[in-house]
Amino acid sequence: MIEDSVERKNEITPLSWENIKKRFYSNPLPVNNIGDPFVLKASDGKYYCYATSASDGYKVWLSDDLVNWQYAGMAFRREADSWAVSDFWAPEVVEYNGKYYMFFSAREENTKSLRIGAAVSDSPLGPFEDVLKRPLFDFGYAAIDASVFIDDDGKKYLYYSRDCSENIVNGVHESHIYGIELADDMLSVTGQPVLLTQPEQRWEKMSGDAWRWNEGPIVLKRGSIYYMFYSANCYADATYSVGYATSESPLGPFKKSEQNPILKSKLYPDMTKSEPLISGPGHNSFALSPDGKELFIVYHTHTNPSLGGGNRQMNIDRIGFRDDGTVYVNGPSLSPQILPSGLGGFYNAALEAKVSASSVKPGHKAESLVDGELGFTKASTDYDWVSNGETEGAWVCLEWDDERLIDTIVLFPSFSDDRRIDEGQLIIDDGNLINNVKFDLDAEKPGASVIIHFPEIKAKSVKFVVKKASEGVQEVGLSEIYVMGKALDEK
Repeated sequence: MIEDSVERKNEITPLSWENIKKRFYSNPLPVNNIGDPFVLKASDGKYYCYATSASDGYKVWLSDDLVNWQYAGMAFRREADSWAVSDFWAPEVVEYNGKYYMFFSAREENTKSLRIGAAVSDSPLGPFEDVLKRPLFDFGYAAIDASVFIDDDGKKYLYYSRDCSENIVNGVHESHIYGIELADDMLSVTGQPVLLTQPEQRWEKMSGDAWRWNEGPIVLKRGSIYYMFYSANCYADATYSVGYATSESPLGPFKKSEQNPILKSKLYPDMTKSEPLISGPGHNSFALSPDGKELFIVYHTHTNPSLGGGNRQMNIDRIGFRDDGTVYVNGPSLSPQILPSGLGGFYNAALEAKVSASSVKPGHKAESLVDGELGFTKASTDYDWVSNGETEGAWVCLEWDDERLIDTIVLFPSFSDDRRIDEGQLIIDDGNLINNVKFDLDAEKPGASVIIHFPEIKAKSVKFVVKKASEGVQEVGLSEIYVMGKALDEK
């Protein structure tokens, strides 16, 4: 443990943030004028993004790293005699047995109603062929937003939204989410659809009393629990948000989280503007980082927050699961975020450290500093490190058994203003000091952090000491510490 009365042998001058700018990304990403982005990480290790993006089919974008994207052409285009004539929405692609299966929504020529189709390709770039020449199924009502989940036992399920355009319940147009078993051929369904969710929570009714939505379903499995994520409210306005529900069975019953919504619009912090800072995050998919160690939620937001509407852009942020199984999202963000793991030639050495603190408020843990959850919501404040009545002089320390090569430390503040830190200092090993660490953060950049870059140094410990807390603060807190480095034998 580093002593409080450490001898200051060497004061380190921080280096410019510009030197490491490439280690970060910022939302939105360069995939725009789209909606409903779905990202496939294919077996070739590359990422493919499909989205609501054209009047006669779907465009595709290609990326090596989930962050930098390049337009790669039309993946699917309707044929002249196709049953699908317009409203090409929400494509998703599944790789299975060497083939790529696209499930999509479109308006049928004969009925003028929305239906779900399926197309197949030998390449994730397409061209995808509508092999059925008809909708995947027809239960006599409008259906959109198909999503496929393949379980551990090989069984396949398709989830979709019964669209509110033709579903009227007690005089209200409502979109409901259904699930059905998908056959092994990936091109037919078996059995009857099961109703899984409908708008019922308060936040799902913010678009008014005439129209309500549960749509855009997508399912993940963690352990024995099925997590279904979905969007609610109208896609065109700022109330559009993401929630989730859980079940012990792929076809329910699903129970919605009391913490919903977990991803929603952000207002300007000073509340002086009527339009949101970030508007309408929703219709999400998921993608693993290049090394497979981090999970990202992929979602759209309105390109112009003051207008809303159908012009949207793609964003990614980290998503995780707490020990109790609840879900957190480190977003929506606008500030620079650390690259997905496996990129940039560094990793988070803090995850390997023993964490201690000068004090810890009952109900909190010092280890929360390395749990992955950043301070984006009020709920996240339960997972901060919080001092037990200390302000100036409170400290946290990371220690390793072996030396690490480190050159950057990122400090993430608590979401709570009641724990705000104004200034601190970093002590690296026995006396290497970085003074005047300022928490001058841009409140209009959600997810902002304090980034301290310095010449690479060998270290077995890092200590952050609070020098000044904000006026009136009775306790201080941090949501996370990230240390960029690598083991000595990796240099």
